[in-house]
Amino acid sequence: MFSRIKKTYREYKELKYLAYHDSLTGLLNRNWLYENINQIKTRYVYFIDINDLHKVNENGHSFGDEYIKKAIGTIKHRGIFLRYAGDEFILFSDYKNEITTNEYYSVGISMVSGCLIKAINLADAEMIKSKLIWKSKNVK
Repeated sequence: MFSRIKKTYREYKELKYLAYHDSLTGLLNRNWLYENINQIKTRYVYFIDINDLHKVNENGHSFGDEYIKKAIGTIKHRGIFLRYAGDEFILFSDYKNEITTNEYYSVGISMVSGCLIKAINLADAEMIKSKLIWKSKNVK
């Protein structure tokens, strides 16, 4: 009986991990964000989007998966880092200028002053501006 309870608990822990973590990167995911949004205390929100992933995926999605892992592997951070959507990531940090746009990804940053959702949306809008600037410099 005890071994069955132990097995059930292990399975529960595994399912909970899978529910709140991205299977490709191991990072926290959007489910975790919305479950914990009211507990997140941070000064800055970084919204990160992988550059040119669609071009990489033309060689196959497994290449895209490896590109995503390589790109996020370059991000050194101090804070809560999560995969928000396909090629979009969010970093909650108390440090300004933690990461900046480069050849792998475009970044938007916003300072949190009240509603975290508004800060996320503002960082997303800033990332879009950053991506447009990056694209204009890297047109081939």
